[in-house]
Amino acid sequence: MAEPVLAPSGLRLVVDGNLYRSDQGRLMLGGAPLRLVRLSDAGAAAVDGWIGGAPVGGDEAERRLARRLLSGGLVHPQVEPVAVDDVTVVTPVLDDAAGARRLVDCLPGIPIIVVDDGSVVPLRVDGPDVTLIRHDTPQGPAAARMTGLEQVTTSNVIFVDADIELTVDDIASLLGHFADPEVVAVAPRVASAPGRGLLAAYEENFSPLDLGRVPSPVGPGRVVAFLPSATLLLRTAVVRAQGGFDSTLRYGEDVDLIWRLAAEGRVIRYDPSVVVMHRPRSDWQAWFRQRVAYGSSSAPLAARHGDAATPARPPAPVVLGLVAAAVVPRRALPAVACATVALVHRRIGAAFGGEAPPGITGRAVEHAAGSTITALVRAWWPFTLFAGAASRRVRRRVGVALIGVSASEYARSGRHVDPVRGVGLRLVDHLAYGVGVWQGAMRHRSMKALVPVVGTRGHPSNTATVADP
Repeated sequence: MAEPVLAPSGLRLVVDGNLYRSDQGRLMLGGAPLRLVRLSDAGAAAVDGWIGGAPVGGDEAERRLARRLLSGGLVHPQVEPVAVDDVTVVTPVLDDAAGARRLVDCLPGIPIIVVDDGSVVPLRVDGPDVTLIRHDTPQGPAAARMTGLEQVTTSNVIFVDADIELTVDDIASLLGHFADPEVVAVAPRVASAPGRGLLAAYEENFSPLDLGRVPSPVGPGRVVAFLPSATLLLRTAVVRAQGGFDSTLRYGEDVDLIWRLAAEGRVIRYDPSVVVMHRPRSDWQAWFRQRVAYGSSSAPLAARHGDAATPARPPAPVVLGLVAAAVVPRRALPAVACATVALVHRRIGAAFGGEAPPGITGRAVEHAAGSTITALVRAWWPFTLFAGAASRRVRRRVGVALIGVSASEYARSGRHVDPVRGVGLRLVDHLAYGVGVWQGAMRHRSMKALVPVVGTRGHPSNTATVADP
């Protein structure tokens, strides 16, 4: 195995919020996929120092340890803003002159390439640092970004949609990640701007562009699996070498690019400490079409990336437990739940050479069961409807499970909508995505996007032993 690249000295780290440490700090369990790291006394002392605010030292072994923990998602970087002097903004625009002008006004002194992707009324955007390019007919956002990328002369490029509210300080903070030469892409949290009405309130809770408050390395199987191109910073040479955005994809072209980079072992980061705002959809019809369109990207992504596009990754005991819970008599449900938890607990303990740490099993079962139940609507809804029509018991159990998972999602959200409408709209949201999944599957004549990955197949290794720094 090749030696890991060293983390930069001077980098400051923060431990992941779900990290578990035991044995005087010598055992660390966390990350996604879940992994166990065994530290020497010196390694544990180094981690204690980082938690206390000390930067990564210049010692080679300490820098190697930092890199391994960063790669596993057990710690995350804390970066400082840097000068914004080697980056170009590329903005694809279609019939949003006001958004383009607003973005230009918010980013004085930064080169901006605006690509008018065939707007009905040709754009007029003025500014000393603005380059305006026009497509005579709409070619799609991926093609527009690639047209802009051809004109970039700086080392870094940030793709920004016209409906995004972004500042120079935001770009400076994102560029701070490039102090680590291994990082090739980084994105902020894209939150939905507050507005009037139920739709705006719902989007504040559940915008598909908002990937949450937890920092993460990015890639399939991670806490954050992809990054949206709504605001995406990349090293110019890397994105060009990778071929950029695939303009044959109308949706999911950003996911495709990120997964190609991840497959090469590139370091990609999500930094929710930087928050940009985007405008939500204007009406419910546009909202529903957006969700369907996002779902339709699953089939072409599955054709390109296989298991990365799977709708769920449940352990086998969770699959068996859910099937049993749908069909057994009510009095047997506690026994099914206990057996499922016990089997998962045993598998986690066996994987890490001992007893599973407290709380890990519960979180693992909750996550696996929740994602699998959600897939009943987002991917497998025709089968769910058929099973519900065939059995009253299955219909009741699945209905309760779906409402329970949506209620759990609502409880973790900002709760800008009342519970009844929030839970109901969440179910409609999942179903709209599921309609798109099947549209894409039929269009591409492939069911790959519907196949779950049961067990750990397709995951990176979940164990690691770290050398003594």
